[in-house]
Amino acid sequence: MNDFQQLMRQWTALAPYNAGHVMRLSGAPDLERWRAAFTAVLKTLEMTEPVPIELSTLELDKKITEELNRPFVPGTLPLRAFVMSDQRDSHLLGVIYDHWFADSPSLRAFMRRVFVHYRGNDKNLSPLRVATNDDDPVEHSGFGAFLSCVRNYLRHRRACRIHLRDPLDFGAGFFSTRLPDGAIDHIRAFAKKHRATVNDVFLATASQALGKFMMEQRKSEPTPRAKRDRVAIATAVDLKLLSAKNLDDVFGFFVGYFTVVHERPEMRSLPELVGATALETSASKSRAHALEFTLGLRIARWIWDWSSRPRFKAQLFQKGLPFLAGISNVNLTGSWADQKKLPAPCGTMVLDYCRISPVGPLVPLVFTLTTIRDRLSLCVTYRTTAFSRPQSQGIATELMEHLQRLE
Repeated sequence: MNDFQQLMRQWTALAPYNAGHVMRLSGAPDLERWRAAFTAVLKTLEMTEPVPIELSTLELDKKITEELNRPFVPGTLPLRAFVMSDQRDSHLLGVIYDHWFADSPSLRAFMRRVFVHYRGNDKNLSPLRVATNDDDPVEHSGFGAFLSCVRNYLRHRRACRIHLRDPLDFGAGFFSTRLPDGAIDHIRAFAKKHRATVNDVFLATASQALGKFMMEQRKSEPTPRAKRDRVAIATAVDLKLLSAKNLDDVFGFFVGYFTVVHERPEMRSLPELVGATALETSASKSRAHALEFTLGLRIARWIWDWSSRPRFKAQLFQKGLPFLAGISNVNLTGSWADQKKLPAPCGTMVLDYCRISPVGPLVPLVFTLTTIRDRLSLCVTYRTTAFSRPQSQGIATELMEHLQRLE
């Protein structure tokens, strides 16, 4: 396991750090076929423990909330599934996993194989294999990584910290929503107009929404604390794309992140903020900060191992590298999950796909965006000790309103 995986696994000593994927599928569910599909795919990964599959009657958001807060038993398979009827002619399949076990691209590759096995047409799909040390795409550069760590620390010195009512409370809340069909087309056009990416637009609008929230929080403080007027957001990066090898069929953990920090984003116009974000993210990519983050995580893991105090560990990132939120953004248009506009074949079809991110010691709030053609879903996970449900919903509403007012 790499340093990020090891750190995540240690986080589970404090609380669950679970993630999830959910597919909406045509037709009625067949539990035995799903069990057989999971068993067959796990067998290719040399895992023989069966996946528990629950037939749930809960509303989806409530079920996800329950699963995010439910730990895995140590020593057992860190993956479980649930099935629920959605509408008369469709059903939902959800997979929850301990995040150190796999990253989101690996889990999507796993879900693809489970799906095609369920349909009975898996003959032409190559099997997954478990990652080895030889598959690590990270090129370690000691001095460059050290400079990157120092730079990030200095940028975070004035970053806003969210107040944690109880640092040892890692309870997670969750809700999901979606933007109107076609909204993503306007976001793409706006990004292109300002020579930015769609993810840059998401980062800028999230920074504005969070900046406005923190401005209101500062007004309610009886005595202002140290000047903290910057909003720091982490965004996930798929490191597989940076490898010289093809890792599409490799199951493991190849995720990194880079940071966007804006000073008083609520006071800046959105076009200006998108431009600044684009400059920052392009610079981060060109200097390979997404790769160099490994040294910082290694240092964090050493500090984590050194301390035996749970409260110190729980506040390590909030005090040393404070983030208000994280963003995970994936475009599945044209992928195997994009089936809604294909000619109707015989058998089950994927009608929709969404992802659920964890929250924990590193980030207290995560926006998980998934695009398929003209559909954009938003799943929001938040630490209940940092944000109330109305607060997190208010920030998400502000974010969505910004995205729908683009010109």
